[in-house]
Amino acid sequence: MQPIHSAMIALALAVSLPGAVAAQAPPADPPPPASLENRDVELWAATYLRTEGWTLLTHDLEGAHLASDGGVRTLADGLVEAEIRTELFHPIEVGPGLARSGVAHWSVDCAGRRLAVLSMTIYSHNNLTGELAKKPASERTWQAPNESEVATLGVICQVAHAALSGVAAKPLAPRSPS
Repeated sequence: MQPIHSAMIALALAVSLPGAVAAQAPPADPPPPASLENRDVELWAATYLRTEGWTLLTHDLEGAHLASDGGVRTLADGLVEAEIRTELFHPIEVGPGLARSGVAHWSVDCAGRRLAVLSMTIYSHNNLTGELAKKPASERTWQAPNESEVATLGVICQVAHAALSGVAAKPLAPRSPS
């Protein structure tokens, strides 16, 4: 009952003071996982992330990588497209500020082991909150995957290959850094 009473007082003060605006505190950033073992990263994701509609694919030293459910599609030209979400264990400095999460639309050339980031949005907090910047949709500009993208690209290509082969893909388990 005490928290409700405190909230009511804060609301009453905000309403009664001319020009006063109730400030909403930014979400608290979670601590990093206890270790980079799969079980600890899975527990971290289950505890701190809203993962409805997302599947945990891989993780590395920086964070966890998820794919949107149903978001890995093989195109007629053999390329694969996926919505990839990154949830960082610690904030990283990017142009507009400190980032903790992001979502990007990838185009993947599995045969060529390359990817193109078609669009991307980065956020100041985990769970895709506090939008910092957006890269609008663009044409494919191919690049080699960086160290944190290699394992995720590999899992995406395995899922796409299994789908093309008519083989049911095994449930995706996060992969730790190699």
